[in-house]
Amino acid sequence: MIEEEDDEDILKKGITFKSALKNILLILLIVVGAMFIYLDFGPDSVTSWTIGFMLICFGATLIQYHKSLPEPIRQTLTILICKLCGFTKVRNYEKGDFVFKRLEKCDKCDDLMEIKDIYSVRLKSPTEKTKESESKKESLKVKA
Repeated sequence: MIEEEDDEDILKKGITFKSALKNILLILLIVVGAMFIYLDFGPDSVTSWTIGFMLICFGATLIQYHKSLPEPIRQTLTILICKLCGFTKVRNYEKGDFVFKRLEKCDKCDDLMEIKDIYSVRLKSPTEKTKESESKKESLKVKA
């Protein structure tokens, strides 16, 4: 299936100051760990190796850690079209639907309708809806 929304999400993503600062601090943590190992900052070599190794492991783990985003809610739709009169109907996907399947009678002319398309759309989450409504309110305030 075509994932049009994913392209928009990729374009919206950017490097924020917060994420850049976080990555710089984690790289510094790894560098400090390497300095503990090579420059022997601890009371003895075993302690400095242990501290350095733990700092490197901790920093590398935190760099690779990403928050998992919740899976978007999707709805699959079926588009039916009447070949005789051209009437179009959209309904929820039902198990067993496939393109070119003839199944329901047309509401206008009683001819059988054929499935033209089956596709999936991403529904907006409640947080996306509130962000969108807030941005609309702010743009209306600017115009007024």
